[in-house]
Amino acid sequence: MIEGKLFQQSLETTDLEEAEKKQTKIMRPFMAADRVDAHAIMEARLRDAITERDTAEEAAHPPLAVADAWNAYLAATNRPDSSEAMLYRNGSLWKRFIKWLSADHPNKALMRDIDNDTASGYAQRLTADGLTASTFNQSIGFLRLVWRCLAEQIRGNGNPWLIIAKKRPQRLAHRHKTVTAEQFDNILKAAGNADLHDLLFVLGWTGQRLVDGVMLRWDCIDFKRRVITLNPVKTARTGKAVFIPLLPALAELLQKRRDMVAGEFVFPDLVKDHARDRSSLVKRIQKAFKQSGLTTNEHRPGVKRAITSYGAHSLRHFFATQALSAGIPGEIVKRITGHSSDAMLEGYEHVDAAMIGGLAAKLSNGKPLTALPAAKEQMIEAGKVRALAKKLNAKTWGKVKKELLSIT
Repeated sequence: MIEGKLFQQSLETTDLEEAEKKQTKIMRPFMAADRVDAHAIMEARLRDAITERDTAEEAAHPPLAVADAWNAYLAATNRPDSSEAMLYRNGSLWKRFIKWLSADHPNKALMRDIDNDTASGYAQRLTADGLTASTFNQSIGFLRLVWRCLAEQIRGNGNPWLIIAKKRPQRLAHRHKTVTAEQFDNILKAAGNADLHDLLFVLGWTGQRLVDGVMLRWDCIDFKRRVITLNPVKTARTGKAVFIPLLPALAELLQKRRDMVAGEFVFPDLVKDHARDRSSLVKRIQKAFKQSGLTTNEHRPGVKRAITSYGAHSLRHFFATQALSAGIPGEIVKRITGHSSDAMLEGYEHVDAAMIGGLAAKLSNGKPLTALPAAKEQMIEAGKVRALAKKLNAKTWGKVKKELLSIT
């Protein structure tokens, strides 16, 4: 009994002699004359007891291990309801982080072992690897999300990724280039495979993303009404559909495939390839672009890593460019491609010289348009007219008229 509080401790034996020895050992500190010493001993024992309790709890319910974090994230009920494509991308970001962690910090087995210094080290590595600002922000943003969703299981001292600042995006750092009609034909010839050829043709004349072209189903195609109805994977959560005109050449190609391909998908073999390893399909497409004479990767000012300049997404640009140059209103093009803002569409308004020439021919009814004079040239001609006007009289009118007609 200490200051009215009763403390009990089992001697854990039924042998009287052993019990007396244990009792003497336990009670010896409390027989001291100095009450302060007795309290200090009790406090130390209480701290030890708390430590033992916490150790036992961790043994029964250990904090989240790095190796288990991805499955824990997938099972978390508070994570965003991401699309399949987004989960694939996030899985790639997680694998990149784990690969770095295993090489640079193999001793950090628990999620709570990853502190601010570790987060800073990884951010520096991403920067050194030359990632674009967009990819850098995606990587850090996803890790921030993982720690937020799994905070209770991690049982750490906060979210270490909150100290990493976002990088300012470089607007032109990752924009794909469009292709001309001639380049598009060359890409189709270089496909070397009927499935790949037809997929590229579909992408070029529907303006859809690669995954939506690959996963195209026959029940989405209305040959009678000449329309394709899709729910793009990227916006699947919104349930928003896009309606794509079925152009004659595209309808003819798809009808031929319909007579030869069984099942629900237009490209059943590509669906399997995409599910097994989507990067392999991307490489095949890149190969077709290269064989058509296009350089698929390039270095741009302010960007350390080589970026993809031509790829499947270039065909999305191709469709939007062709549609805009043909006079289809931007609002209609947005509905076909699934864009929600004019700002997104601005990136596709690439019109090459051949298209400008074609539009000029239409505006002039097939006759080539002459170039308009520059402002400086207009000023020079006006000066000549004024000078001739001063010379005009009854004797010189014929000569002045001739010179005026030569100017105009």
